[in-house]
Amino acid sequence: MMILMGLLVFTIIILVHELGHFWAARRAGILVEEFSIGMGPRLLHFKRGDTVYSLKLFPIGGSCLMLGEDESGVTDPRSFGSRPVGWRILVISAGAILNFVLAFVLSTIMAMFTASPDTTIRDFAEISPIYEAGVRHGDRIVRINNRNITLFGDVGLEMHLADGSPMDVMVEREGQRLNFAVTPVYIDGAYRLGFIPNTTVGPFFARTQADAEGNMVYVDDLEWIRRAGFFESFGAGYDNMIFSIRSVFFTLRGLITGTFGIDGMMGVVGIVAFVGDEAESRVETGGGMAVVWFLISFTALLSANLGVLNLLPLPALDGGRLVFLILEAIRRKPINPDREGMVHFVGLVLLMGLLVFVTYNDIVRLFSS
Repeated sequence: MMILMGLLVFTIIILVHELGHFWAARRAGILVEEFSIGMGPRLLHFKRGDTVYSLKLFPIGGSCLMLGEDESGVTDPRSFGSRPVGWRILVISAGAILNFVLAFVLSTIMAMFTASPDTTIRDFAEISPIYEAGVRHGDRIVRINNRNITLFGDVGLEMHLADGSPMDVMVEREGQRLNFAVTPVYIDGAYRLGFIPNTTVGPFFARTQADAEGNMVYVDDLEWIRRAGFFESFGAGYDNMIFSIRSVFFTLRGLITGTFGIDGMMGVVGIVAFVGDEAESRVETGGGMAVVWFLISFTALLSANLGVLNLLPLPALDGGRLVFLILEAIRRKPINPDREGMVHFVGLVLLMGLLVFVTYNDIVRLFSS
């Protein structure tokens, strides 16, 4: 059952991505020959109008096959190549755009109904370099090393970049912004500033909650909890989506610089196994609703990740196709289709090789755990 939840998460974000391409293609007057979820042999299919809708055996992708998308010389006015370059750019971008929309919607729902740590300081740890530097209760962290801090997760990203040298921390205190030089301390395998954050709860978060002793308390009476407004939740949803996008670039930079090893990457098998394990753990500790909120949160994160990765300017990805379309718009004439096709073919081969490598590592981790 838990594995099925992992497959469901992956299928949802792929479905949304392909629906983006499908919707934009239809708006552009392009014939979609096949809309499919999954790869490999067909399990189910039906035809409606000129489009075949398919469900395929392996739930590791999907496709929106448009007339003439990978061919030259197709003269049908409904072909991909017959449409103006602006429309084609929109069609190729639409998959990632809809992934970002899904991430925003799910993140906003999370912000409305759940609680999360914020960037205002509630208390300090026993070892607290940020307190020793002069930061006090109620201060709100707004910048670290000249990077804006919007969410508590932003602090975590900055700590991953820490090397033990002093960090410039800007806080807001009673309307004034103050700067402090804080040298993070290395504890339990990570650099830390040594503070405990306040908590922000959504407008629909429960009014009462059990404390550590099991007594029911009014959430709004707790001084370290702030209830966000309804419209504020949309801003929080947007901030969380941007944080997810920033996390992707943070990881990519780590892979390029060698901070993170490629062995740590997860493919479909690893993602599905991770979702299954997390869902099972949360059922035991928090019940059914804990699983629901985890699935919503992880789907939002994964959807934003897919959107970013698809827009990377690499051959065979949507971003690689966009590069050629943008060049066509600049040059006012298309790139040689044979050359473009060769670039995408080489990119696809390399991508498949990476997929095989990552899947192999997923399987090894699965059976060794």
